[in-house]
Amino acid sequence: MPVPVRILDMKDENFNTFTIRLRIEDEAARSAYRWAPGQFNMLYVPGVGEAAISISSDPDKPTELEHTIRVVGSVTRAIKRTGTGGMIGLRGPFGTSWPIEGIKGKNVVMVAGGIGLAPIRPMVYWLIRHREHCKRVILLYGCRSPEDRVFASELEEWELKSGLDILVTVDNATGNWTGPVGVVTQLLKRVRVDAEHTTVMVCGPKVLNRAASWQFLQLHVPPEQVYVSLERNMNCGFGQCGHCQYGAKFVCRDGPVFRFADIAHIFAKEEI
Repeated sequence: MPVPVRILDMKDENFNTFTIRLRIEDEAARSAYRWAPGQFNMLYVPGVGEAAISISSDPDKPTELEHTIRVVGSVTRAIKRTGTGGMIGLRGPFGTSWPIEGIKGKNVVMVAGGIGLAPIRPMVYWLIRHREHCKRVILLYGCRSPEDRVFASELEEWELKSGLDILVTVDNATGNWTGPVGVVTQLLKRVRVDAEHTTVMVCGPKVLNRAASWQFLQLHVPPEQVYVSLERNMNCGFGQCGHCQYGAKFVCRDGPVFRFADIAHIFAKEEI
């Protein structure tokens, strides 16, 4: 059953995307709640339905949860209408997480497109706080225009203060944009990859997930070190309803973060 959560804050990221900050109302449930970067929750609006939304907040602040939401359906519109101070329901957390233990002593390259930065944002927070855990850390982010960026102010702050290498590109330069222009995979030309000692994390539209994964494999990064977060129509969170079936796997239970080596045989199939 969903637990009641209150919307403490709601911030617009761009014209169709917003971030909400939530607090679990029951103190015992709030204290017991634990999650890992890459996981998601089911957010519930009474009388409307549920939607699977990635957790986008700082994992070191577990008592307040952030979710970054694109307005694309009845549930997300209803969450937006509920507004600050309103109540919704939450089930979770569900799914697999980014490989925190597996990246110790390695280089990390994160690639995100559009709202795909939301599931990667908790990993960025974690890496900033545990900078000694890894060697070089790179974030490559792309979106349609400067106005479409999510977490725009944080991107600038991370670039200046985090000790991470941040590269942002847009498809269409507007306003005073002076940064790179083009798809995010073009930024790989600016990055030197030590293949055997690099872990890759990718999250974005299907075309980006495929293009970025294949490019890193062509750079000889082992498929066991490439991780992709997939998006499917998830309804139950337990792998029981079948809506998010992906070959023999279920994205809500076996994902959303998959190791490329585990899905290589179905990754490029359109009908899956």
